[in-house]
Amino acid sequence: MKKTNKGLIILLSAMLLLTIGCTKDFEDINIDPNQPTISPTSYLLTNAQRSIMDDMWDEWWNGRFGLQYSQYWSQVVYTEESRYQPRLNVTNSYWGYLYRDMMDLQNIIDINTNDDTKGDAQAYGSNDNQIAVARILKAFTFHFMTDTWGDIPYTEALMGSENIAPAYTLQEDIYADLLKELTEAQAQIDVTANGVEGDVIYNGDMTKWKKFANSLRMRIALRTSKVDVNYMTKVQAAITAGAFDSPGDDAYFTFDGASPSYNPLYEAFFVDNRHDFAVSQVMINTLVALDDPRLTLYADMPVDTSQYHNAYHGMPYGMDGPSATSYSGASGDYVSLPAANTVLAANAKACLMNYAEVCFIKSEIAGFDQTEYENGITASMTAWGVVAGDITTYLLTVPVADAENVLTQKWLGNYMQGLQGWYEWRRTGYPVLAGPVDGALDDTGNRDIASRRPYPTDEQTLNEASYKAAVASQGADLIKTRVWWDQ
Repeated sequence: MKKTNKGLIILLSAMLLLTIGCTKDFEDINIDPNQPTISPTSYLLTNAQRSIMDDMWDEWWNGRFGLQYSQYWSQVVYTEESRYQPRLNVTNSYWGYLYRDMMDLQNIIDINTNDDTKGDAQAYGSNDNQIAVARILKAFTFHFMTDTWGDIPYTEALMGSENIAPAYTLQEDIYADLLKELTEAQAQIDVTANGVEGDVIYNGDMTKWKKFANSLRMRIALRTSKVDVNYMTKVQAAITAGAFDSPGDDAYFTFDGASPSYNPLYEAFFVDNRHDFAVSQVMINTLVALDDPRLTLYADMPVDTSQYHNAYHGMPYGMDGPSATSYSGASGDYVSLPAANTVLAANAKACLMNYAEVCFIKSEIAGFDQTEYENGITASMTAWGVVAGDITTYLLTVPVADAENVLTQKWLGNYMQGLQGWYEWRRTGYPVLAGPVDGALDDTGNRDIASRRPYPTDEQTLNEASYKAAVASQGADLIKTRVWWDQ
């Protein structure tokens, strides 16, 4: 899919570099040295948020990768990703996209700390609040990247031409620094000062940014449950600092619903008329077995129910191309596609993190507490628009809280956050997903669900020494190579 906003990001970044790096040569002509000119940081923030969520929600990244590996969706055509043969051009592109997205955030930090520019930057919010928001979003994005690849350029990243071959940082060290960054960022927020402009996620509400930072701390600390004996203490510290406490705190990016700011999945399905994905058989069967009212919000009925005689019918995971096309029918008519009015809506909301996840985390660290488990279900259903009466009825029959049931409900609640579903499955093994895949294309002999993504081939040629050091540190560069927290 064409990335329509990338050119704007590059243009703004170039404008910024010209502004802060080249004005010295021209100040005698047309620049008042007492009034430095800067690119509006509100534009940089809007572009960073839009670009990050474009990439996280995109058909290629989210659909062909995150939603596949977590088995929320299955491919009906071009089934290589579901059989663990990643497209190298996609890996190369999104590695670069995510680092480029974060350059705008780093520029916000630089402008608000530079003595020559931070005064003018206050027109777009207090310096500290702008810096804090940029730090939180950087931590959010780096967390996705390290959980996808393992060791990545981190400490030496985002330095531009000053370091074109950054060393990779160990994931263990990245995790420690992410928690430090989020702890410091939430403390840096001044809720009494001017909020940030250009904020599509929270419209400058700094209290919610503080809660988001602490909720991310919970997610990150819990992810280390197999390798850090102190993880529960760290989760509890984030709760005490003030995490999400209602669905009204959920972190969402809402797409504009008009070109060129469509939900990327709307553009894929309805503008480009690509029906590459259907809701997986695992997802449909789980929702049907639980009589879950989110079924109609997650999936649509097949266009043609004559083939399988089901109102809803999921697509098996990991079929080869010809078998998948035969099973799904023309344009996926025989199987349930993602819901057009919610998931594929032009103005859909892309979730960064929600209160439901916070509740499920609280349930887990309390020994799978029933109350927090039900709070998580309620929060998820509320966020998706399920009416209160249906939620009450559902809770009367929901299975009792235990590891499998709580973590399965967490997986259901993370629908459309495909990468998070995959990361959590790797950590916990729940829910039970389809696999191993008989038609897997991975040439290492692996037939089970991928444990990570291979590094981009561009890194092997453009940053060879650092790449080789990272591979030696992790042991290999295969999809079955486990990252630090998944040992």
